Amino acid sequence: MRLVINATEIGRQRGGNESYLAGLLQGLAALGVADDTTLLLTPAGLAALLTITPATYAVVNIGPYRQLLFYLWQQTYHLARLRPDWYLSTFFLPPVVPCRAAVLVHDMSFRAHPEYFPRFIAWYMRLLTALAMRRAERVIALSEFTRSEIKRFHPEAAAKTVVVWPGIDAAFQPAPDADDAAMLARYGLTPGYILALGNIHPRKNLARLLEAYLLMQQQGVNPPPLVWAGAPRWSSADLIARAQAAGVLLPGFIPQSIMPALYRQAVMLVYPSLYEGFGLPPVEALACGTPAIVSNTTSLPEAVGEAALTVDPTDVPALANAMARLLTDTDLRLALRDIGLAWVQRFTWLATARNLLAALPLD
Repeated sequence: MRLVINATEIGRQRGGNESYLAGLLQGLAALGVADDTTLLLTPAGLAALLTITPATYAVVNIGPYRQLLFYLWQQTYHLARLRPDWYLSTFFLPPVVPCRAAVLVHDMSFRAHPEYFPRFIAWYMRLLTALAMRRAERVIALSEFTRSEIKRFHPEAAAKTVVVWPGIDAAFQPAPDADDAAMLARYGLTPGYILALGNIHPRKNLARLLEAYLLMQQQGVNPPPLVWAGAPRWSSADLIARAQAAGVLLPGFIPQSIMPALYRQAVMLVYPSLYEGFGLPPVEALACGTPAIVSNTTSLPEAVGEAALTVDPTDVPALANAMARLLTDTDLRLALRDIGLAWVQRFTWLATARNLLAALPLD
């Protein structure tokens, strides 16, 4: 099968969107189908690709990331020239698709909670993703929860929606690397911190995490430093200022190569997101032997099973109590570590790639 993938999210520091594509490319390479796959990339993506996989993919440099409408028509131009069997793109498809097409939908947060986004972004995400799901022959959802959300908002797409879980990279292992501390020192971090991960964005619920952290201090708990690792997004300036005033460490975007060290050297990951399409960071943390606290809503219980503590993300005292419990209960931390290491064995990029290709038939 000749496959073209819109890989322009790579190199743009786009969090889960970029991580999924990077892992998928590793899985496809492991299956031996890289030679049949062409990637549409920006110059930043071409540079980043060298750090993702040694496989030799055919690539098309579509130039710098452009305005949205021009960017969509670019895809039509290249697809007409390449004539693949299938085209895979994230969220959007071009106005004309001269081949069979699949759209990868990470989540429906822009539809379920438009208040988390600037109005224009929520509007065009809703419009263009709806059009893409209408045009697509296959819709790929990252979780059963996301599939249920697609069915809720787009019942006409339910029958053609397939769940393909993400995987985790083999680098996410519990054994610490001798270079862990040195790698973290570049970002001003010292091992032994509470980690929150993801773009600083309203739905990540970091404001309540900050309240819970301060509440622990008021209750006499002496917690380790709190680290928020991620790029600032819209509506985050005030929250960042409050976090800095409270002593939160903000190293910004952390490259994928540093992530295993970042997880391993944390005493816990706290992921109180209000809405997730899957929730890869908790699974990666579990693979590194780091206990996690996650929200008990949306896709996160599906992602972690019984391997993490789950809390109501809107309940600040409950979040503070969960963090204090993990800090003080050694037996609980060890039990969660063992459960987590067993749980994550089901998440591999090889399985992701195999399941994705199975969802794109040639008949």
